[in-house]
Amino acid sequence: MKTALRVVTGERFVAVGDQESQPMLAALEQAGRQAGAEVAALRIDLLRSYSTNHSGDRPHKVLPDAVRRAMLAAQASVFVASSPHTESSMREQLQHIVGACSIRHAHMPGISPLAFTTGLAQSHDHIAELGRILERKLEVGREITTESPDGTRLVVHPGGRPWIPRFGKVDPGQSVTFPTGSIFTSPERVTGTFVAASLGEFFGARAGLLRDTVVFEIEDGRAVRVTGKNAQLVRDVEAMLKVAPGSDRVGLVILGVNGGSEATGDVSVDQHRPGLHLVFGDPQGKLTTADWTARTSFAACQARSTVRIDGAIVIDGGKLTLT
Repeated sequence: MKTALRVVTGERFVAVGDQESQPMLAALEQAGRQAGAEVAALRIDLLRSYSTNHSGDRPHKVLPDAVRRAMLAAQASVFVASSPHTESSMREQLQHIVGACSIRHAHMPGISPLAFTTGLAQSHDHIAELGRILERKLEVGREITTESPDGTRLVVHPGGRPWIPRFGKVDPGQSVTFPTGSIFTSPERVTGTFVAASLGEFFGARAGLLRDTVVFEIEDGRAVRVTGKNAQLVRDVEAMLKVAPGSDRVGLVILGVNGGSEATGDVSVDQHRPGLHLVFGDPQGKLTTADWTARTSFAACQARSTVRIDGAIVIDGGKLTLT
């Protein structure tokens, strides 16, 4: 509330949730009031809109009038309601108001209570301070290595592409997805063994924290072999890697600076935990300047990893050692 959205006394703050996110909505309302803001906490499952013939039933394809009116007068806002696909147009309308009215917005559709409580526990001023130290080291680093007790032994050559920070700064008119707290690039070369403790996409949501890790053998930036004790999960991952050209490539290398050393099983949190993590597929070329694309992407995250930049340790067993 104070270090990311920077809510101050006298501002208007809007929190939008629903029945599923009621405890988080209540926490946001309390934090907003403690920051001295005038708070509107709105549940979209109790509001009516033209698109539902004013019945109040979901899905809302149009932003309910009460939310629209509150947003038009707000300086800061948060969205934590569930995120059915059928309400995507409603969320797009809310995002449009954010830009048009220069609102500082934290976007967390469908966020889990686990991600909310663990991913938002640290001051984003502190996260940004650590991130800037790491960013300076990465700007001159030529080789990154990582290892873990689970068996990761990976070498990354980042090349000359830019590192993109995600430290939680929210400017007026900007919508930032939380949790956050990491820096990423699309690497030039990646080779070695990477052992994942949690995965993204549908199989990650189903499996959660992996009791049996998944092992990726990577050669020249591509996953050439996937192994693990969970045969069905391995088959699902292999299928994802074969969807289209580029699906098996390491699109992003992520270094996290937010939180503790243990993985939670929720990659929206784990990709920002201290350590080195990967995204297979889409390299986000508009940001990283990568000259290739992929139709798919999913994150693979480590636990308790050690990371070295040109031989110097910056993360030791999942704990930051930045100075």
